[in-house]
Amino acid sequence: MPCMISRRALLKTGLAGGLLLGGAGLVALIAGRDPRAERHEVLSALAAAVLDGALPDDPAAAGAALARCVADTGTAIDGLSPAAQDELAELFTLLSLAPGRRLLAGLAHPWAQAAPSEVRAALDGWRTHRLELMQAAYQALHDLLLGAWYGDEAHWMAMGYGGPVRL
Repeated sequence: MPCMISRRALLKTGLAGGLLLGGAGLVALIAGRDPRAERHEVLSALAAAVLDGALPDDPAAAGAALARCVADTGTAIDGLSPAAQDELAELFTLLSLAPGRRLLAGLAHPWAQAAPSEVRAALDGWRTHRLELMQAAYQALHDLLLGAWYGDEAHWMAMGYGGPVRL
């Protein structure tokens, strides 16, 4: 017989998750963390994994393309509603803290040291996770990164898009 979670257990889990996120935010404030630097570190690792195969072969060109994508993704995030920005800031803070990074991404070391294959495995886990919150995190980050990448005119020809019709 399948085991069903009770409403009480679901509420307790939700409360515990809320407290964990709130606690992570408080710890980040107390520790004087830099949310933009945390966002940059996480996005850099995610972009390297998401764009693997689309990046130029030359390491210098690939690094420049990744840096531009991360900067453009940051610009896109800055254009979101304040509520969406706050939610993403909480996610980046949680992912940059060692316990959150280990729990949510399965990475024992910092994002900057993670191989693209490790990050891709974490993203695949989020994409197919049983919790919709993890799936939403995957979708948001994936769409922001690819939107920034393919929103850059320099990448249009690689996908066969000649650009908008000139009037």
